[in-house]
Amino acid sequence: AAMPAKIILSLSALLYLAVLPFMEISDTHVFNPDWPGHARMHEVWQLAVHFALAVLALWLGWVRGQVRLGAAILLIVTGGFIFAYAIAGAYGGDMKYADGTELNVLGVNPAFGITVIVAAALTGVLLRPGGARQAG
Repeated sequence: AAMPAKIILSLSALLYLAVLPFMEISDTHVFNPDWPGHARMHEVWQLAVHFALAVLALWLGWVRGQVRLGAAILLIVTGGFIFAYAIAGAYGGDMKYADGTELNVLGVNPAFGITVIVAAALTGVLLRPGGARQAG
């Protein structure tokens, strides 16, 4: 697989290996006293699954040479966030913290913006030209 595709895979995986745990293992998410224990348990479960999927994607890309498969796995996770964001009104979800504040840059939540960029990069990896060996 081409090195740029592996780098895109690695940078995308970093979102789930470091960025999200850093942001969410805090009093706004995992240790949020306003969240029921059940919601916090789901948050930790999600972080653990996303971390494991990122490790799997990296292994597939770097060890097995299956960059596209790794990218597809990360795109499923990333797409899940975009889907949840898009239908948040249907289930009462939003990106605001318990105190009603929301981080915005130019009117867009950075988490959503970064996720869209990652989704576009992963889609580029999936759609890149390649032979049958690279299809994985």
